[in-house]
Amino acid sequence: MEQESIKKVTKTNIILKISFILLSICLVIPSLIYIIQNKTIMNFKIYYNFFLNNSINKIVPAIVFLLLFLTIFIVYILIVKRKYIFKNIKQLLVFVGITGLIFMFMMPWTSSDIFYYMGVGELDGVYNQNPYYTTIKDYYNENKENIDDELLEKGAENGWSDTTVIYGPIAQLIFKICSSLSFKNIDIAIVIYKLINLAIHIANTYLVYKLTERKLFAKIYGLNPFIFIEFIGNVHNDIIVVFFVLLSLYFLLKKKKIIPSVIFLSIATGVKYFTVLLLPAFIIYHYRKEENLGKRFAKCIQYGLLFILVLGVEYIIYFRDFSILSAMLVQTEKYAKSIYSSIYVVKQDFLMPLKYSLYIIFFLYYFKFCIDLLTNKNIKWNKVIRKYNTVLILFSLILGTFQQWYIIWIFASMMWQKSNMIRNIVGISLIAELANSVYMFKVESYIYDIYFVESIVAMLVIWQLITNKRKINKRENHRKIKEKFE
Repeated sequence: MEQESIKKVTKTNIILKISFILLSICLVIPSLIYIIQNKTIMNFKIYYNFFLNNSINKIVPAIVFLLLFLTIFIVYILIVKRKYIFKNIKQLLVFVGITGLIFMFMMPWTSSDIFYYMGVGELDGVYNQNPYYTTIKDYYNENKENIDDELLEKGAENGWSDTTVIYGPIAQLIFKICSSLSFKNIDIAIVIYKLINLAIHIANTYLVYKLTERKLFAKIYGLNPFIFIEFIGNVHNDIIVVFFVLLSLYFLLKKKKIIPSVIFLSIATGVKYFTVLLLPAFIIYHYRKEENLGKRFAKCIQYGLLFILVLGVEYIIYFRDFSILSAMLVQTEKYAKSIYSSIYVVKQDFLMPLKYSLYIIFFLYYFKFCIDLLTNKNIKWNKVIRKYNTVLILFSLILGTFQQWYIIWIFASMMWQKSNMIRNIVGISLIAELANSVYMFKVESYIYDIYFVESIVAMLVIWQLITNKRKINKRENHRKIKEKFE
Protein backbone atom coordinates (compact mmCIF):
# COMPACT_ATOMS: atom_id res chain seq x y z
CA MET A 1 0.00 0.00 0.00
CA GLU A 2 2.83 2.40 0.87
CA GLN A 3 4.58 1.77 -2.48
CA GLU A 4 1.30 2.40 -4.33
CA SER A 5 0.89 5.66 -2.45
CA ILE A 6 4.45 6.73 -3.35
CA LYS A 7 3.85 5.86 -7.03
CA LYS A 8 0.61 7.86 -7.02
CA VAL A 9 2.37 10.90 -5.52
CA THR A 10 5.23 10.61 -8.04
CA LYS A 11 2.80 10.32 -10.94
CA THR A 12 0.88 13.42 -9.75
CA ASN A 13 4.12 15.37 -9.43
CA ILE A 14 5.14 14.46 -12.99
CA ILE A 15 1.70 15.40 -14.33
CA LEU A 16 1.86 18.80 -12.61
CA LYS A 17 5.34 19.55 -13.97
CA ILE A 18 4.42 18.52 -17.51
CA SER A 19 1.20 20.56 -17.30
CA PHE A 20 3.15 23.64 -16.21
CA ILE A 21 5.57 23.26 -19.14
CA LEU A 22 2.77 22.64 -21.68
CA LEU A 23 0.77 25.65 -20.44
CA SER A 24 3.93 27.78 -20.68
CA ILE A 25 4.32 26.66 -24.31
CA CYS A 26 0.66 27.52 -24.99
CA LEU A 27 1.24 31.03 -23.64
CA VAL A 28 4.20 31.42 -26.03
CA ILE A 29 2.66 29.89 -29.19
CA PRO A 30 1.22 33.19 -30.60
CA SER A 31 4.67 34.76 -30.23
CA LEU A 32 6.33 31.81 -31.95
CA ILE A 33 3.89 32.12 -34.85
CA TYR A 34 4.62 35.86 -35.10
CA ILE A 35 8.40 35.27 -35.10
CA ILE A 36 8.16 32.53 -37.77
CA GLN A 37 5.97 34.72 -40.00
CA ASN A 38 7.88 38.00 -39.59
CA LYS A 39 11.46 36.74 -39.01
CA THR A 40 12.21 39.83 -36.88
CA ILE A 41 10.70 41.90 -34.06
CA MET A 42 11.67 45.18 -35.77
CA ASN A 43 8.17 45.99 -37.00
CA PHE A 44 6.39 44.69 -33.92
CA LYS A 45 3.51 47.04 -33.00
CA ILE A 46 0.71 44.73 -31.84
CA TYR A 47 0.14 45.35 -28.16
CA TYR A 48 -2.54 43.96 -25.83
CA ASN A 49 -3.59 41.30 -28.32
CA PHE A 50 -2.59 37.83 -27.16
CA PHE A 51 -2.85 36.30 -30.65
CA LEU A 52 -0.70 39.13 -32.10
CA ASN A 53 -3.15 39.25 -34.95
CA ASN A 54 -5.43 42.25 -35.48
CA SER A 55 -7.68 40.39 -37.95
CA ILE A 56 -9.28 38.47 -35.05
CA ASN A 57 -11.80 40.05 -32.68
CA LYS A 58 -9.83 41.13 -29.57
CA ILE A 59 -12.33 39.52 -27.18
CA VAL A 60 -11.36 36.01 -28.33
CA PRO A 61 -7.59 36.24 -27.62
CA ALA A 62 -8.27 38.08 -24.36
CA ILE A 63 -10.51 35.26 -23.10
CA VAL A 64 -8.04 32.59 -24.27
CA PHE A 65 -5.20 34.35 -22.42
CA LEU A 66 -7.25 34.67 -19.23
CA LEU A 67 -8.16 30.98 -19.28
CA LEU A 68 -4.55 29.94 -19.91
CA PHE A 69 -3.19 32.26 -17.24
CA LEU A 70 -5.76 31.13 -14.65
CA THR A 71 -5.01 27.49 -15.44
CA ILE A 72 -1.24 27.84 -15.18
CA PHE A 73 -1.67 29.78 -11.94
CA ILE A 74 -3.77 26.98 -10.46
CA VAL A 75 -1.10 24.44 -11.48
CA TYR A 76 1.53 26.76 -9.93
CA ILE A 77 -0.34 26.82 -6.60
CA LEU A 78 -0.67 23.02 -6.65
CA ILE A 79 3.08 22.70 -7.29
CA VAL A 80 3.88 25.11 -4.46
CA LYS A 81 1.72 23.09 -2.05
CA ARG A 82 3.44 19.78 -2.84
CA LYS A 83 6.35 19.53 -0.41
CA TYR A 84 8.47 16.93 -2.23
CA ILE A 85 7.75 17.76 -5.86
CA PHE A 86 11.42 18.82 -6.22
CA LYS A 87 14.01 16.67 -4.46
CA ASN A 88 16.43 19.54 -3.95
CA ILE A 89 17.06 23.16 -4.88
CA LYS A 90 19.15 22.16 -7.90
CA GLN A 91 16.19 20.32 -9.42
CA LEU A 92 13.97 23.34 -8.83
CA LEU A 93 16.48 25.73 -10.42
CA VAL A 94 16.73 23.50 -13.51
CA PHE A 95 12.93 23.52 -13.83
CA VAL A 96 12.86 27.33 -13.42
CA GLY A 97 15.55 27.60 -16.12
CA ILE A 98 13.67 25.35 -18.58
CA THR A 99 10.43 27.30 -18.07
CA GLY A 100 12.30 30.59 -18.42
CA LEU A 101 13.82 29.45 -21.72
CA ILE A 102 10.28 28.84 -23.02
CA PHE A 103 9.17 32.34 -22.01
CA MET A 104 12.19 33.83 -23.81
CA PHE A 105 10.17 33.27 -27.01
CA MET A 106 7.27 35.39 -25.74
CA MET A 107 6.96 38.78 -27.45
CA PRO A 108 6.65 41.82 -25.14
CA TRP A 109 2.99 42.15 -26.11
CA THR A 110 1.75 44.15 -23.11
CA SER A 111 4.67 46.57 -22.74
CA SER A 112 7.09 48.43 -25.01
CA ASP A 113 9.53 49.33 -22.20
CA ILE A 114 12.21 46.98 -23.54
CA PHE A 115 12.49 49.11 -26.69
CA TYR A 116 13.07 52.19 -24.54
CA TYR A 117 15.85 50.32 -22.69
CA MET A 118 17.42 49.41 -26.03
CA GLY A 119 17.13 52.97 -27.32
CA VAL A 120 18.75 54.73 -24.34
CA GLY A 121 21.40 52.00 -24.22
CA GLU A 122 22.24 52.55 -27.89
CA LEU A 123 22.17 56.34 -27.50
CA ASP A 124 24.76 56.02 -24.75
CA GLY A 125 26.92 53.10 -25.86
CA VAL A 126 27.09 53.61 -29.62
CA TYR A 127 26.51 57.35 -30.14
CA ASN A 128 28.23 58.60 -26.95
CA GLN A 129 25.25 60.77 -25.98
CA ASN A 130 24.42 61.39 -22.33
CA PRO A 131 20.88 59.99 -21.97
CA TYR A 132 20.26 62.05 -18.82
CA TYR A 133 20.42 65.21 -20.92
CA THR A 134 19.58 64.03 -24.47
CA THR A 135 16.40 62.18 -25.47
CA ILE A 136 16.22 59.40 -28.05
CA LYS A 137 13.68 61.34 -30.09
CA ASP A 138 15.73 64.56 -30.22
CA TYR A 139 18.91 62.80 -31.28
CA TYR A 140 17.16 60.55 -33.78
CA ASN A 141 15.21 63.42 -35.41
CA GLU A 142 18.40 65.47 -35.78
CA ASN A 143 20.41 62.60 -37.30
CA LYS A 144 17.93 60.13 -38.81
CA GLU A 145 19.21 60.61 -42.37
CA ASN A 146 22.60 59.20 -41.29
CA ILE A 147 21.30 56.52 -38.91
CA ASP A 148 20.89 52.89 -39.87
CA ASP A 149 20.28 51.42 -36.45
CA GLU A 150 17.30 49.19 -35.57
CA LEU A 151 17.61 49.77 -31.81
CA LEU A 152 17.61 53.55 -32.06
CA GLU A 153 14.83 53.59 -34.69
CA LYS A 154 12.62 51.36 -32.55
CA GLY A 155 13.48 53.37 -29.45
CA ALA A 156 12.42 56.58 -31.22
CA GLU A 157 8.92 55.09 -31.73
CA ASN A 158 8.51 54.49 -28.00
CA GLY A 159 6.15 56.59 -25.89
CA TRP A 160 9.00 57.49 -23.52
CA SER A 161 11.40 58.51 -26.31
CA ASP A 162 10.85 62.22 -25.62
CA THR A 163 12.08 61.92 -22.00
CA THR A 164 15.59 61.62 -20.64
CA VAL A 165 16.47 58.44 -18.74
CA ILE A 166 14.05 57.77 -15.88
CA TYR A 167 16.19 55.09 -14.20
CA GLY A 168 19.35 55.17 -12.13
CA PRO A 169 22.90 54.92 -13.54
CA ILE A 170 23.28 51.17 -12.85
CA ALA A 171 20.22 50.48 -14.99
CA GLN A 172 21.64 52.74 -17.69
CA LEU A 173 25.00 50.97 -17.54
CA ILE A 174 23.25 47.62 -18.08
CA PHE A 175 21.29 49.07 -21.02
CA LYS A 176 24.51 50.46 -22.49
CA ILE A 177 26.36 47.13 -22.31
CA CYS A 178 23.44 45.07 -23.66
CA SER A 179 22.73 47.42 -26.56
CA SER A 180 26.42 47.81 -27.46
CA LEU A 181 26.78 44.02 -27.72
CA SER A 182 23.83 43.84 -30.14
CA PHE A 183 25.63 45.38 -33.16
CA LYS A 184 22.55 47.48 -34.03
CA ASN A 185 20.49 44.29 -34.50
CA ILE A 186 17.24 44.36 -32.56
CA ASP A 187 16.77 40.58 -32.58
CA ILE A 188 20.19 40.00 -31.04
CA ALA A 189 19.43 42.76 -28.53
CA ILE A 190 16.21 41.23 -27.23
CA VAL A 191 17.89 37.82 -26.81
CA ILE A 192 20.68 39.43 -24.75
CA TYR A 193 18.24 41.37 -22.54
CA LYS A 194 16.08 38.29 -22.00
CA LEU A 195 19.07 36.04 -21.22
CA ILE A 196 20.23 38.49 -18.56
CA ASN A 197 16.76 38.61 -16.97
CA LEU A 198 16.52 34.81 -17.04
CA ALA A 199 19.95 34.41 -15.41
CA ILE A 200 18.96 36.95 -12.75
CA HIS A 201 15.63 35.20 -12.15
CA ILE A 202 17.41 31.89 -11.52
CA ALA A 203 19.90 33.68 -9.23
CA ASN A 204 17.04 35.37 -7.34
CA THR A 205 15.35 32.00 -6.82
CA TYR A 206 18.57 30.62 -5.37
CA LEU A 207 19.08 33.68 -3.13
CA VAL A 208 15.55 33.32 -1.79
CA TYR A 209 16.41 29.72 -0.92
CA LYS A 210 19.73 30.72 0.70
CA LEU A 211 18.02 33.37 2.81
CA THR A 212 15.33 31.01 4.07
CA GLU A 213 16.81 27.50 3.61
CA ARG A 214 13.34 26.47 2.42
CA LYS A 215 12.32 25.32 -1.06
CA LEU A 216 8.78 26.58 -0.39
CA PHE A 217 9.73 30.25 -0.79
CA ALA A 218 11.99 29.47 -3.75
CA LYS A 219 8.99 27.80 -5.43
CA ILE A 220 6.64 30.70 -4.59
CA TYR A 221 9.03 33.17 -6.17
CA GLY A 222 10.73 31.12 -8.90
CA LEU A 223 7.67 29.50 -10.50
CA ASN A 224 5.22 32.39 -10.35
CA PRO A 225 3.71 32.75 -13.89
CA PHE A 226 3.33 36.50 -13.34
CA ILE A 227 7.13 36.78 -13.03
CA PHE A 228 7.78 34.70 -16.15
CA ILE A 229 5.39 36.85 -18.21
CA GLU A 230 6.47 40.27 -16.93
CA PHE A 231 10.21 39.75 -16.56
CA ILE A 232 11.16 37.13 -19.15
CA GLY A 233 8.36 37.89 -21.64
CA ASN A 234 8.14 41.67 -21.21
CA VAL A 235 11.73 42.05 -19.91
CA HIS A 236 11.14 44.66 -17.18
CA ASN A 237 14.22 45.68 -15.20
CA ASP A 238 12.64 45.52 -11.71
CA ILE A 239 13.91 41.95 -11.46
CA ILE A 240 17.45 43.39 -11.35
CA VAL A 241 16.44 45.58 -8.39
CA VAL A 242 15.22 42.48 -6.56
CA PHE A 243 18.58 40.75 -7.26
CA PHE A 244 20.60 43.50 -5.57
CA VAL A 245 18.14 43.82 -2.67
CA LEU A 246 18.38 40.06 -2.06
CA LEU A 247 22.20 40.28 -2.16
CA SER A 248 22.02 43.14 0.34
CA LEU A 249 19.75 41.06 2.58
CA TYR A 250 22.08 38.07 2.26
CA PHE A 251 25.08 40.05 3.55
CA LEU A 252 23.01 41.68 6.28
CA LEU A 253 21.34 38.54 7.64
CA LYS A 254 23.61 35.65 6.72
CA LYS A 255 27.08 37.21 6.66
CA LYS A 256 26.36 39.90 9.30
CA LYS A 257 28.30 42.45 7.23
CA ILE A 258 26.83 45.92 6.94
CA ILE A 259 29.30 47.47 4.44
CA PRO A 260 28.59 45.12 1.47
CA SER A 261 24.91 45.21 2.44
CA VAL A 262 24.82 49.02 2.14
CA ILE A 263 26.86 48.91 -1.11
CA PHE A 264 24.47 46.43 -2.76
CA LEU A 265 21.48 48.45 -1.55
CA SER A 266 23.03 51.55 -3.14
CA ILE A 267 23.51 49.58 -6.39
CA ALA A 268 19.82 48.55 -6.22
CA THR A 269 18.93 52.24 -5.81
CA GLY A 270 21.06 52.89 -8.88
CA VAL A 271 18.51 50.86 -10.84
CA LYS A 272 15.28 52.15 -9.26
CA TYR A 273 15.20 54.70 -6.48
CA PHE A 274 12.53 53.28 -4.14
CA THR A 275 15.02 50.88 -2.50
CA VAL A 276 16.54 53.80 -0.54
CA LEU A 277 13.56 53.32 1.80
CA LEU A 278 15.27 50.18 3.16
CA LEU A 279 18.46 51.95 4.23
CA PRO A 280 17.53 53.03 7.80
CA ALA A 281 16.01 49.61 8.53
CA PHE A 282 19.18 47.78 7.48
CA ILE A 283 21.56 50.01 9.45
CA ILE A 284 19.50 50.15 12.63
CA TYR A 285 18.85 46.41 12.57
CA HIS A 286 22.56 45.66 12.20
CA TYR A 287 23.30 47.82 15.25
CA ARG A 288 20.23 46.70 17.21
CA LYS A 289 22.36 45.62 20.19
CA GLU A 290 23.76 49.14 20.54
CA GLU A 291 21.57 50.61 23.28
CA ASN A 292 22.99 54.11 23.13
CA LEU A 293 20.58 56.13 20.98
CA GLY A 294 23.26 58.63 19.97
CA LYS A 295 25.58 55.90 18.71
CA ARG A 296 22.75 54.29 16.74
CA PHE A 297 22.02 57.63 15.11
CA ALA A 298 25.74 58.16 14.40
CA LYS A 299 25.87 54.78 12.62
CA CYS A 300 22.90 55.83 10.49
CA ILE A 301 24.80 58.97 9.46
CA GLN A 302 28.04 57.04 8.88
CA TYR A 303 26.56 54.36 6.63
CA GLY A 304 24.11 56.79 5.11
CA LEU A 305 27.13 58.75 3.87
CA LEU A 306 28.66 55.52 2.52
CA PHE A 307 25.40 54.87 0.66
CA ILE A 308 25.43 58.40 -0.82
CA LEU A 309 29.12 58.07 -1.74
CA VAL A 310 28.54 54.82 -3.65
CA LEU A 311 25.49 56.31 -5.37
CA GLY A 312 27.54 59.40 -6.24
CA VAL A 313 30.26 57.23 -7.81
CA GLU A 314 27.57 55.51 -9.89
CA TYR A 315 26.48 58.91 -11.24
CA ILE A 316 29.97 60.28 -11.97
CA ILE A 317 30.19 59.25 -15.63
CA TYR A 318 26.85 60.92 -16.39
CA PHE A 319 26.95 63.97 -14.10
CA ARG A 320 27.03 67.48 -15.60
CA ASP A 321 24.80 69.36 -13.15
CA PHE A 322 22.16 68.57 -10.58
CA SER A 323 19.39 68.54 -13.19
CA ILE A 324 20.42 64.90 -13.63
CA LEU A 325 18.37 64.15 -10.50
CA SER A 326 15.20 65.20 -12.34
CA ALA A 327 15.05 61.58 -13.57
CA MET A 328 13.72 60.69 -10.12
CA LEU A 329 10.73 62.98 -10.63
CA VAL A 330 9.73 62.15 -14.21
CA GLN A 331 7.40 59.28 -13.36
CA THR A 332 5.72 61.25 -10.54
CA GLU A 333 4.39 63.59 -13.23
CA LYS A 334 2.74 60.73 -15.16
CA TYR A 335 -0.63 59.18 -14.34
CA ALA A 336 -1.42 55.61 -15.29
CA LYS A 337 -3.21 52.70 -13.57
CA SER A 338 -3.07 54.45 -10.19
CA ILE A 339 -5.53 55.63 -7.54
CA TYR A 340 -5.42 59.04 -9.28
CA SER A 341 -6.76 57.65 -12.57
CA SER A 342 -10.46 58.38 -12.05
CA ILE A 343 -9.69 61.87 -10.73
CA TYR A 344 -7.45 62.56 -13.73
CA VAL A 345 -10.36 61.82 -16.06
CA VAL A 346 -13.08 63.61 -14.07
CA LYS A 347 -11.55 66.53 -12.15
CA GLN A 348 -7.88 67.33 -12.70
CA ASP A 349 -7.97 70.42 -10.44
CA PHE A 350 -8.34 68.16 -7.41
CA LEU A 351 -5.48 65.90 -8.48
CA MET A 352 -2.43 67.87 -7.31
CA PRO A 353 -3.75 68.72 -3.81
CA LEU A 354 -4.66 65.07 -3.30
CA LYS A 355 -1.28 63.82 -4.52
CA TYR A 356 0.73 66.18 -2.31
CA SER A 357 -1.49 65.44 0.68
CA LEU A 358 -0.87 61.71 0.23
CA TYR A 359 2.88 62.35 -0.16
CA ILE A 360 2.91 64.26 3.14
CA ILE A 361 0.99 61.48 4.90
CA PHE A 362 3.38 58.88 3.51
CA PHE A 363 6.54 60.74 4.54
CA LEU A 364 5.13 61.33 8.03
CA TYR A 365 4.40 57.61 8.29
CA TYR A 366 7.88 56.75 7.00
CA PHE A 367 9.48 59.22 9.44
CA LYS A 368 7.57 57.55 12.30
CA PHE A 369 8.73 54.15 11.02
CA CYS A 370 12.39 55.30 11.20
CA ILE A 371 12.02 56.94 14.64
CA ASP A 372 10.30 53.84 16.04
CA LEU A 373 13.18 51.70 14.75
CA LEU A 374 15.80 54.06 16.13
CA THR A 375 14.28 54.12 19.62
CA ASN A 376 13.30 50.45 19.81
CA LYS A 377 15.48 48.54 22.31
CA ASN A 378 14.24 45.11 21.22
CA ILE A 379 14.36 44.93 17.42
CA LYS A 380 13.12 41.72 15.77
CA TRP A 381 13.82 41.27 12.05
CA ASN A 382 10.37 39.89 11.23
CA LYS A 383 8.70 42.95 12.75
CA VAL A 384 11.09 45.33 10.98
CA ILE A 385 10.55 43.84 7.54
CA ARG A 386 6.78 43.56 8.02
CA LYS A 387 6.60 47.26 8.85
CA TYR A 388 8.76 48.00 5.80
CA ASN A 389 6.35 45.91 3.74
CA THR A 390 3.55 48.26 4.80
CA VAL A 391 5.76 51.25 3.89
CA LEU A 392 6.38 49.78 0.43
CA ILE A 393 2.70 49.08 -0.18
CA LEU A 394 1.80 52.66 0.82
CA PHE A 395 4.57 53.99 -1.42
CA SER A 396 3.22 51.98 -4.36
CA LEU A 397 -0.27 53.34 -3.75
CA ILE A 398 0.74 57.02 -3.77
CA LEU A 399 2.69 56.75 -7.04
CA GLY A 400 1.16 58.57 -9.98
CA THR A 401 1.96 55.57 -12.16
CA PHE A 402 1.38 52.03 -10.95
CA GLN A 403 2.22 49.06 -13.16
CA GLN A 404 1.42 45.44 -12.38
CA TRP A 405 5.09 44.44 -12.53
CA TYR A 406 5.86 46.72 -9.53
CA ILE A 407 4.43 43.92 -7.38
CA ILE A 408 7.75 42.10 -7.64
CA TRP A 409 9.14 44.73 -5.23
CA ILE A 410 7.18 43.05 -2.43
CA PHE A 411 8.54 39.59 -3.28
CA ALA A 412 12.00 40.59 -1.99
CA SER A 413 10.61 40.79 1.58
CA MET A 414 7.90 38.12 1.21
CA MET A 415 9.74 35.41 3.17
CA TRP A 416 9.34 37.11 6.57
CA GLN A 417 5.67 38.03 6.28
CA LYS A 418 2.85 36.26 8.06
CA SER A 419 1.23 33.39 6.15
CA ASN A 420 -1.87 35.45 5.37
CA MET A 421 0.25 38.23 3.85
CA ILE A 422 2.24 35.72 1.78
CA ARG A 423 -1.04 34.39 0.36
CA ASN A 424 -2.07 37.97 -0.40
CA ILE A 425 1.22 38.69 -2.20
CA VAL A 426 0.71 35.61 -4.36
CA GLY A 427 -2.92 36.63 -4.86
CA ILE A 428 -2.11 40.19 -5.94
CA SER A 429 0.37 38.90 -8.53
CA LEU A 430 -2.51 36.91 -10.02
CA ILE A 431 -5.05 39.71 -9.63
CA ALA A 432 -2.90 42.46 -11.17
CA GLU A 433 -2.19 40.35 -14.25
CA LEU A 434 -5.89 39.55 -14.63
CA ALA A 435 -6.85 43.21 -14.15
CA ASN A 436 -4.41 44.16 -16.91
CA SER A 437 -6.66 42.27 -19.32
CA VAL A 438 -8.97 45.31 -19.27
CA TYR A 439 -6.73 46.78 -21.98
CA MET A 440 -6.80 43.54 -23.97
CA PHE A 441 -10.53 43.93 -24.53
CA LYS A 442 -10.10 47.55 -25.67
CA VAL A 443 -6.81 49.43 -26.15
CA GLU A 444 -4.08 50.67 -23.83
CA SER A 445 -5.42 54.08 -22.83
CA TYR A 446 -5.60 56.06 -19.59
CA ILE A 447 -9.41 56.30 -19.96
CA TYR A 448 -9.59 52.61 -19.01
CA ASP A 449 -7.30 52.98 -16.00
CA ILE A 450 -10.26 53.32 -13.65
CA TYR A 451 -11.48 49.88 -14.75
CA PHE A 452 -8.01 48.46 -14.04
CA VAL A 453 -8.07 49.89 -10.51
CA GLU A 454 -11.69 48.82 -9.90
CA SER A 455 -10.88 45.29 -11.13
CA ILE A 456 -8.00 44.98 -8.68
CA VAL A 457 -10.13 46.20 -5.75
CA ALA A 458 -13.04 43.89 -6.64
CA MET A 459 -10.81 40.84 -7.08
CA LEU A 460 -8.93 41.60 -3.85
CA VAL A 461 -12.23 41.56 -1.96
CA ILE A 462 -13.14 38.22 -3.56
CA TRP A 463 -9.66 36.84 -2.79
CA GLN A 464 -10.02 37.86 0.87
CA LEU A 465 -13.45 36.26 1.12
CA ILE A 466 -12.14 32.99 -0.37
CA THR A 467 -9.00 32.83 1.79
CA ASN A 468 -10.89 33.80 4.96
CA LYS A 469 -13.53 31.16 4.30
CA ARG A 470 -10.80 28.54 3.85
CA LYS A 471 -9.22 29.59 7.16
CA ILE A 472 -12.57 29.26 8.94
CA ASN A 473 -13.18 25.83 7.39
CA LYS A 474 -9.69 24.70 8.38
CA ARG A 475 -10.23 25.78 11.98
CA GLU A 476 -13.59 24.02 12.04
CA ASN A 477 -12.03 20.79 10.76
CA HIS A 478 -9.31 21.00 13.41
CA ARG A 479 -11.96 21.53 16.07
CA LYS A 480 -13.95 18.50 14.91
CA ILE A 481 -10.84 16.29 14.85
CA LYS A 482 -9.91 17.44 18.34
CA GLU A 483 -13.41 16.75 19.66
CA LYS A 484 -13.34 13.29 18.07
CA PHE A 485 -10.22 12.24 19.99
CA GLU A 486 -11.22 13.79 23.31
